[in-house]
Amino acid sequence: MLNKSEFQNHLTNDLLPFWNNLYDTQYGGFYGSVDSDNKISKKAPKAAVLQTRILWYYSSCYKILKDEKLFDFARLQFEFIKKYMLDPADGGIYWSVEYDGKIDDNQKHTYALAFALYSISAYYSISKHEPALNAANKIFDLIENKFRDEYGYLELYNFDRRDFKYTRTMNTLLHIIEAYTEYYQAVKSEEARNALEYSINLVIDKAYNDKLCRLECYFDKFMNPVGDMLSYGHDIEISWLIYRACEVLGNAYITNNLSPKLEKVAQNVISKGFVDEGRNGVYYDCTDGIENKARSWWVMAEAIVALVHQYNLYGNNKSMILAENLWNYVKNYFISPYGEWYVYVNENGEAVKNSGGLCGAWKCPYHNGRLCLEMINMLP
Repeated sequence: MLNKSEFQNHLTNDLLPFWNNLYDTQYGGFYGSVDSDNKISKKAPKAAVLQTRILWYYSSCYKILKDEKLFDFARLQFEFIKKYMLDPADGGIYWSVEYDGKIDDNQKHTYALAFALYSISAYYSISKHEPALNAANKIFDLIENKFRDEYGYLELYNFDRRDFKYTRTMNTLLHIIEAYTEYYQAVKSEEARNALEYSINLVIDKAYNDKLCRLECYFDKFMNPVGDMLSYGHDIEISWLIYRACEVLGNAYITNNLSPKLEKVAQNVISKGFVDEGRNGVYYDCTDGIENKARSWWVMAEAIVALVHQYNLYGNNKSMILAENLWNYVKNYFISPYGEWYVYVNENGEAVKNSGGLCGAWKCPYHNGRLCLEMINMLP
């Protein structure tokens, strides 16, 4: 059986000290890149996805641990994002700024907007800071009025650089649902509730493939699926995260309709993507029938959360065994000597060293930090 105290110890003794050390006391925000050998690049750009996820992390850690130092980091991080990353003219959040706060890439992407809303809503829930509420409301209105059309949510620009053409992604829709869940909990408005309901129904009506028991990854402008990809990481994450959104929404019809579909999605990942019942991790994805056998930090974290969530829902002991197998794999191969997890591990269990191996535009304390918070909440 997994041990709650082990995850709390990992959070407080490994992850938090690592990230506390990355706060930029000169320019604000957190340093944008740390390589696999723990070398900090102090002049790396500060990406919206990284900076907003860090705001969510400290806000959520404070909510559970009640450590005032965590609240201070959340407050400082919100002030940095508000001052340097939120566009005062056109709204939304810049894709990235330079290390000193000057604009690096002013493009707006729905994915980054979702994480801005997610994190600022979480910060507002612990602070009741009026500027945070105002910022969250503006981002929500921008997404609904400018980044949504009659078919769903737009992307604006292609940050994923896939070979085939698409205009919408399940990944962005997932994180809109995640953001709207946090926002609705913070504001309890009818507009937020309606938007959350609409976004979840898109999953039911457009993204779920009943024949293949998966969520499609890419769509054309009419929300028709494009390409052949099974994303093990996203599907296992979706299986618990969207269920959580349904719980918050409290719509029994939607929950009852979607719950068995999410269970099928989870079981499909377990049967196809888990290696030796998780003892050797989980594959990344399968595109056109070809497995990507890389093991990614975030896939491991989300899989453990999903399995414990399943155990609590259905009492299936096998789910807990699989979660234990994965956690042992993580401890053996992913957790670096510096406390944070490596971004990738290869088939032989060797860390893939790179410039953003511990911290980067996409590498942050969001997935593994959330794993620890969820384990503290879910384990007895």
